[in-house]
Amino acid sequence: MSTWYNRFNGKETKTLPFELYSGQFISLQQGVFNTHTKIDDGNIILNDGTNKLSINGEESHFKTQDDFNVDNTESEILDLAVLEYKDAVSNGNKQSFLIPEQLLNRFELTHFEELLLNILKKGHLHEIARRPLSELTYEEYLLPVSRAKKIPTSAMIHLASHSQYWQARTLTGVIPKKVMSLESEDKLDIYENRVYVKLLNISEAYLSKRVKEIKKLEDIFKTSINFQEAENIYYELRQCIFSMWGEGFSNNLDANKNLQNGETTLDTILYMLKQIRTLKNSKLFQTLNQNLRISSNLNMTNVLSHDQHYRHVARLWNAGLEIQKTSRVKPEDIIKKNMALADGYTTYCLNILGRTLLELGFSQIKANTFSRPDVGITKLAINKYAEVILTANFNDLCFVPFSSNVTLSEEVCGIIPSSRVLLTLNRQGVSNKNVFWCGPSNFYSLERLAKTIIEWLMLSNYRLLNSKVEKLPSIMQTELNAINKDHWVIKNNSIVISKPFSELVPQIERLLSNYTKDVSVQNVGRQLLLIARDFEKLLHCPICGSANGSNNWITRDGSTFAMSATNCSHEWKVNRDSNGEKILEIKPLTLLTHEKSSRFDSYGRFKINLVLPPHK
Repeated sequence: MSTWYNRFNGKETKTLPFELYSGQFISLQQGVFNTHTKIDDGNIILNDGTNKLSINGEESHFKTQDDFNVDNTESEILDLAVLEYKDAVSNGNKQSFLIPEQLLNRFELTHFEELLLNILKKGHLHEIARRPLSELTYEEYLLPVSRAKKIPTSAMIHLASHSQYWQARTLTGVIPKKVMSLESEDKLDIYENRVYVKLLNISEAYLSKRVKEIKKLEDIFKTSINFQEAENIYYELRQCIFSMWGEGFSNNLDANKNLQNGETTLDTILYMLKQIRTLKNSKLFQTLNQNLRISSNLNMTNVLSHDQHYRHVARLWNAGLEIQKTSRVKPEDIIKKNMALADGYTTYCLNILGRTLLELGFSQIKANTFSRPDVGITKLAINKYAEVILTANFNDLCFVPFSSNVTLSEEVCGIIPSSRVLLTLNRQGVSNKNVFWCGPSNFYSLERLAKTIIEWLMLSNYRLLNSKVEKLPSIMQTELNAINKDHWVIKNNSIVISKPFSELVPQIERLLSNYTKDVSVQNVGRQLLLIARDFEKLLHCPICGSANGSNNWITRDGSTFAMSATNCSHEWKVNRDSNGEKILEIKPLTLLTHEKSSRFDSYGRFKINLVLPPHK
């Protein structure tokens, strides 16, 4: 009995591999994950931060990034965006498939940052570095008499028992050469100073992370603004992307203004980061920066409570408690968050696929059910393996949402069947046509999905191109030749269809009614009527689904054709290349003049070259 389901290849298995990806497998049994989380049948197996897996006696390891210097800034932003999207869907609020408006508050200074800025400007932390408090201690040292300043009571006892330190002996006593002396020392290693040094480390790490976050958000905003006036992007693609971007924001929201706010915040944080790093060069920091062990629960000493400078250290420490908690998250909390992220990403993928169908000219009949004349009823559904299934023309295309931020190896990408598409939040290392980046920071997510769906649908719709019906009765050859207007070629008792002929259907139906008892005529006639219905699909634009008349159809040799002067702004044709393969070419009526206009970045789904399989 199988106990696991591999979401990469769509197969069940009895055992797990020694190493697996977080989110790769579905549990088909109940159990307890790593002794802390209950797993039910149908749950996705996700990493809890320990990189280890133990369920019902079976153990394995999660594969992690090989590069330990990888920047997770974008991953954390995407996690926030997906979770915001999930909450918006749950609460019935406005949603966005791109970075949502709620993340704009990341451009604002947090309470901790505002407090830190104020304290830095007033110089409290600098004053502590310049004149830190210390504890006066006395240590006993053996020194020459000329250097001794304070003699402890134990000095006489020591001198009496160590004659080697006598200079001379007299009748009344001895003249010492060396004597034990008390030397005072200012000790910096006090609790308040250790808290101060620890605070500098925490602040630097936090501010460095915030710099990366704001820079990444700025890059995303700049990319969106560039779409508005980009000359090297086809106008329909530009309009679609910019429209999706705007849906996530209020009507009165100015993207340029928010970008300026982000730049101001970035300058402020960079200023604070520079100040913190300057303070880390102080003698106090260099002396105490080793083996700092400070509990997050601050011990409010008199100094931290009342000193004019140190009390601000306590204020910052308490304000930054949430920052410290993020570095000590429990495994059960990590897996809970990852489960919520996986669930949110599955919902995100389902809904963006629905939006993609609407962009492709489908009309929505009801929730997750769509229709287009050349395709028919099309449905979306999430199955028990957390996969999104697209059903059309009695065929299924499986989309697998993969929320883990791990780059997949070439070997793993190679085992994914052509009927499955892995959607990942990780932009790195994605080159396989069955694995691509789909997330709130990718402005081409919908375009990649649309291109994939168009190609999948057209492989089905164009299967009857060059359709052939054999064993044509002589009476039908005569009748069909009489009504033919370059719709077919009849040769050797066979008819090869080369052009849609729906306008001839009434005449074919009358022919069948005249020969109701001729079985051969009836069989061939029914085949022709089915072909006429399917051939009608070729008159619909593959991109937007708009219908066109057969008068736009230009028949070419070898069952190839061209559709130009269409009702929409697109044209499509089937050519035959030098190898004899038929190529479906879809493109806009008006092409860009830019030198790189053939790239996907310039056209998205609006320019496609698809190799059609040989006719069977």
